[in-house]
Amino acid sequence: MVELSPKERRFQRTQQAILDAAREIINKQGVEALSIRAIADKIDYSPAGLYEYYGSKEEIVGALCMQGLHHFARHLRSVDQRLAPEEYMIELGVAYVDFALKNPDFFFLMFTTAPLALPNFGEHKLDAEQALQDDDAFSILLRGVERCVAVGLFNPQPGYGVLEMARTAWALVHGIAMLQLSALRDLPFGFDQIRTALRVQFHGMKLLAE
Repeated sequence: MVELSPKERRFQRTQQAILDAAREIINKQGVEALSIRAIADKIDYSPAGLYEYYGSKEEIVGALCMQGLHHFARHLRSVDQRLAPEEYMIELGVAYVDFALKNPDFFFLMFTTAPLALPNFGEHKLDAEQALQDDDAFSILLRGVERCVAVGLFNPQPGYGVLEMARTAWALVHGIAMLQLSALRDLPFGFDQIRTALRVQFHGMKLLAE
C-alpha cells in the first residue's frame, strides 16, 4: 500500500469535506440548492478554490453517486457466497433493502435525484457480458442469477435471458425499498416478508425451467 504524502492527505480530506457538504445540502434542500458557492460557504472555503477539486456541481454529484455505489456494492458483497444459489439470491435482495433503509440519502441520490437532475446520467447500456466482469452492485446480482442458471434453477428463454432475469429481481427489491422509504414508511415490510416475496418470484422463474 502506497503511503500518501501530507499534501495528498489534505487533498483527500478536502475532497471528502466537499462531498459531505454537498450531500447535506442535497438532503436538506434538494439538488437545485446545490452550487459551488453553497458548498464553499458550508466548509469555509473559497469558491474558486473548490475548482481545484471538482470542475462543476454535476461532477460533485457524480462523485457522490460513485461513492454511494461503492458502499452499496460493498454491502452486497457482504452476503455469504457459500449459501446455496437461491438462498444467496434471497439474501442479496434482503441486503439491497437493508442498504436502502440504512442509507436513504445515498439511495435516493443514486436512483432518483441524480438521474432526474443530471443530463445523460443513465445513457449507458446494460451489457450482461461486460457486467459479469465488473464488481458493481448490478454485476453482483447478475452473477447470482448466473449461479441459479448453472444449477438449473432458472432457465433462460429467448428474449428473457440472464440480464432480463436479473432486472426482474432488481425491480422487485428496488420497488420494496422505495416503498419502504416513501409511501409505506409507516407500514414496515419485514425482512421475512421480503424473503417470501423473493421466493414467490423465483418460483415463477423456476417454472420456466420445467
